[in-house]
Amino acid sequence: MGRITSFIKRKVFRMNRDRWNYQYDKGLWEGLKGLDELARFSVIIGYIKYLKPGQPEIVEIGCGEGLLQQRLQTQNYGRYVGLDISDRAIQTAQAQADGKCTYRVGDMDTYQPEGSFDLIIFNESIYYSRHPLETLQRYATRLKANGLLIVTINDHKHSDELWHRIRDGFDLLDEATTITAKSTCVCKVLLPKGAKSEL
Repeated sequence: MGRITSFIKRKVFRMNRDRWNYQYDKGLWEGLKGLDELARFSVIIGYIKYLKPGQPEIVEIGCGEGLLQQRLQTQNYGRYVGLDISDRAIQTAQAQADGKCTYRVGDMDTYQPEGSFDLIIFNESIYYSRHPLETLQRYATRLKANGLLIVTINDHKHSDELWHRIRDGFDLLDEATTITAKSTCVCKVLLPKGAKSEL
């Protein structure tokens, strides 16, 4: 039975990766570089600089082509790890990376990051997890003392339900909503349930 499960997982992973690679090859994610995405990226970067000034260690889950890291700029982090299921996206991200960046291909539901982090970021990616709350909780075990999660979710018909589920495992430190001609996006800064913030 174990070999069958392993085979199915490999097939599903390959299928998902192929789908994402196809989308990146066709330029379907080029819109993330546009003006109407600026507000969302700016809010995340503002939170990073304000909440963890200096050289925080950051992991971004679902990093795509590394646009957040590129916009954040090298002086604003000590270590940056990016994960995405698309090896095409990771190739592009790696080409733009500096010596403090590491990019990995992997599935967010199974990836195990090395070390601990000041910030864990899910920028428009958590709804691709099969178990969003459990995934966030698993990554939260990799937070340093006073570490934080930053999660963004575009407004859609299931977003309120998703935020409600996430609330069961995390406390809210702050949130901001950006509204553009294209979409409405909520960005929340979260702490593991019961953790105390020094802010």
